[in-house]
Amino acid sequence: MLNAMTPPLQALAVSRLAGFPTFLRANGFAVGGGDAVQVLRTAERVGVLDPQVLRISLQALLCGRADEWRRFPELFDAWFLPPNRWQRPQRRDAERGLSGEASGGAHDGSGERDDDSARPRRTASRDARLSSTDFRALTEREHALEIEALMRRFARQLKPIRLRRQRHARAGRQLDLPTTIRRSVASGGTPFRLAWRDRRRVRPRLVLLIDVSRSMALYSFFYLRLARALSAEWADVASFIFHTGITAVSQALHDPDPWRAQERLHLMAQGFGGGTRIGECLARFNREHAPRLVHARTAIVVMSDGYDTGDPQLLSQALAQLKRRARRIVWLNPLANQASYAPLSQGMQAALPHLDLLAPGGDLASIRAVLPQLIDALH
Repeated sequence: MLNAMTPPLQALAVSRLAGFPTFLRANGFAVGGGDAVQVLRTAERVGVLDPQVLRISLQALLCGRADEWRRFPELFDAWFLPPNRWQRPQRRDAERGLSGEASGGAHDGSGERDDDSARPRRTASRDARLSSTDFRALTEREHALEIEALMRRFARQLKPIRLRRQRHARAGRQLDLPTTIRRSVASGGTPFRLAWRDRRRVRPRLVLLIDVSRSMALYSFFYLRLARALSAEWADVASFIFHTGITAVSQALHDPDPWRAQERLHLMAQGFGGGTRIGECLARFNREHAPRLVHARTAIVVMSDGYDTGDPQLLSQALAQLKRRARRIVWLNPLANQASYAPLSQGMQAALPHLDLLAPGGDLASIRAVLPQLIDALH
């Protein structure tokens, strides 16, 4: 099947297939470089024209643990299928909608406007197009305002997600046996005082660590917009920016004017847009903030391209320490949206062993694919 392709397509298919084990290894799978040969052989046998057959075949080949089996379909889609493939049929509608808005609405031969019923579809198409557009391409003020509105809507959709955990209560539906036994020691083993457990709903805690170094200048503005949207809808979000130092910015993000909030952030962060020392910043976070903020139901979200001018060993140690406190550590890398990306920088190589997930973060659609599952995993 591979041999039936034209040489350029065959070379592209071989490159994508051979790089898949590396992508899986970057996301915690126990695969090695030799698996690339097996992937190519499997694709040669089953073909590449039916993605379902190829996915099932590679899943059987490369998954050795139950958690790998569960995560494989999502990673397969992220690697092989076109980004935001479900939005491609709407592209032509999106372009017509944008041109119609620019000209004050489309007209037919009679000089009448299109029916108003077409407007919601145009709006949805424009939203879809904005969501799947790389943040680097959103350069107009109108883009920033629209994408922030989409982020706010996305944050609102996350609000119903809750976690259930047990707490001690004066009365409840379940006997707390360990506590009852401890209390009975004072009375010679007779359980005069029963202890009960009850259930309550609590939000997961999100800690956002946003890289604002020079290499992230085209992305950090939008990551801060996302942090602002999440903070407006959630009570339990802590946000930090880092470069050569790390600064808490949760209060500044609550400013109702996004541009004034941006100016406050610039004033707070000396060195904004400079170099980055990720390891030193995370080590400082562990010393000064993690004991208060990070617990067993906390998700750490690092938003960075992984380009680190500091000591990679310090970054590895800081993430290992943070891993012992947090439930999940997810790294959103905007460069991972590029088909040719591989996590080869020294910062990413130091971070990978300690991450629960390395995911693309170059557009809103990629982030939407990660955060709901991340929050849901905090049960």
